[in-house]
Amino acid sequence: MIDVIKVAKAVKRLTNMPNSRVNELIPTVKGVCAELSGRLKKEEYADDFRAINAAVYLSYYRLVLRQILTGDYPDYFKLGDITVTQSPSLILEKAAKLRDDAVCGASCLLEDIDFIFRQV
Repeated sequence: MIDVIKVAKAVKRLTNMPNSRVNELIPTVKGVCAELSGRLKKEEYADDFRAINAAVYLSYYRLVLRQILTGDYPDYFKLGDITVTQSPSLILEKAAKLRDDAVCGASCLLEDIDFIFRQV
């Protein structure tokens, strides 16, 4: 199985989450690691950096999506006298791009489970 601790540490660095909230990452990271581990062509691919990277960015995407949907994602933050506004849709778009690139990079390690119907 893909190492949950490695993935959680990398996601924590991406999100700048304080140590007091790290436990919130574990269920999402554990689910993503199990999902991707089940799709690996060979069990030894679990230690490949591409599989770990795919798990990191898929976890990050799901966390950002959940935060936006629950209203936990801040729309702005202050730096002294300066207020920085950020669009949740742009953050989600960036997370989706990172996820897609990482999963694409690991595609040679994963079984293809998608079904595409083209025509009769």
